[in-house]
Amino acid sequence: MNKTLTVAQWEMHRGLRSKAFIISVFMPFIILLISVLPTLFALNGTPEEKDLGIIDQGNAVYGEISERISHTFKNAKGDPVYTLQEYVSTDENHDTLIQTLIKDNYAGIVIVIEADFLHRAGVRIYHDENVGLDEISRLEQVLKQYSMEKRIVSLGLTKQDMEYVLERPKVSVFEVGKTGDTTRSNLLIKYGIPGIFLWLLVMGIIMSSSMLISGVIEERSNRIMEIMLSSIKPHELMTGKILGIGMMGVIQICIYLVIILLLTIFGGSFIDLDLSPADVFTPNILWYFVYFIMGYFMYATLYVSLGSLFDNERDAQQSVGYLSLFAVLPIMLIQPIMMNPGTPLTTILSFIPLTTPFMMILKIGMLSAPLWEILLMMIYLLVWIFAIARAGSKIFRTTILMYGKRATLKEIIQWLRA
Repeated sequence: MNKTLTVAQWEMHRGLRSKAFIISVFMPFIILLISVLPTLFALNGTPEEKDLGIIDQGNAVYGEISERISHTFKNAKGDPVYTLQEYVSTDENHDTLIQTLIKDNYAGIVIVIEADFLHRAGVRIYHDENVGLDEISRLEQVLKQYSMEKRIVSLGLTKQDMEYVLERPKVSVFEVGKTGDTTRSNLLIKYGIPGIFLWLLVMGIIMSSSMLISGVIEERSNRIMEIMLSSIKPHELMTGKILGIGMMGVIQICIYLVIILLLTIFGGSFIDLDLSPADVFTPNILWYFVYFIMGYFMYATLYVSLGSLFDNERDAQQSVGYLSLFAVLPIMLIQPIMMNPGTPLTTILSFIPLTTPFMMILKIGMLSAPLWEILLMMIYLLVWIFAIARAGSKIFRTTILMYGKRATLKEIIQWLRA
């Protein structure tokens, strides 16, 4: 036992000192920021300043629409983004006028208010290649809102009546538990937090896989294994390596929890997000932690076993790529699962050992899985981890000193039966 703990300590210290571990810890957040920040900037940003032309085909609404657009779209200084200009077209020159305005850079956007606008709300928008989808959508929303107001006024209603009709309802969402207790439902916590832990687990496994595989192969190539096996049994060596790698996973998730805590405390000053530590650090956070560690241990066991089968990193990484598909699968299915958490797909994936940790994190957060199910699936997963470790130790014991010969599937099956 002392030798196993010594190997675990050595493996953990070696991993913590490596640049690969530091990168694997912070890379998920870097990737998340790279993915999210452009979207946030696009949604919160203002369109670039440009000329906007309006062709009103007999509705006499240019003044009101131009005022509405100027008031809605402003830059950081509070000045209107668009320089508006009214143009008059005839049946003969209508298409030519629009093409000339955009082609010769007189206007980046041309809005045509059709003749039956007040009845059918017909609008056509023409733009050049520098206009994005979000800008067009916001213009559409302004024109739609204006059209609704004009129709309400045409019905003889007052401004107060119009505000009454257009007032948005204040909706409060509550969740009723199986025991009948009612709590305010926070969908960001219910779906977002489990999704973040799922993402961190997937990225932690993928980012650390190459480090785990290359470590085993490097020890084999440098004949370090032969020296170590002269004083320790193969299963003790493998157990020590898995414990050391697992402790790195514990340290990794602890770092993640600290980062999440700091984001909930100070993140509100950078992002418009109303979250407090009490919202995030609920009792469920303990189960997320446990399943994160169990998932990390299981994949670490598989990676160490796979690493012993190969004597070069290229072949090993190819096999790891296939294994990593199981880790990526929950991310690929996250959208349909979030749309309908109670789908049979969630239950099926919960019983596949390679996806059990990921799916239980989602079920605990999204479906409020009962305590008996959480504990039962923990036992189920532990049984699989020990079974994988036992099978892996047989492979590890036989292949760790094999050089120049790749094990066949038939031989691996024979070792597992022995």
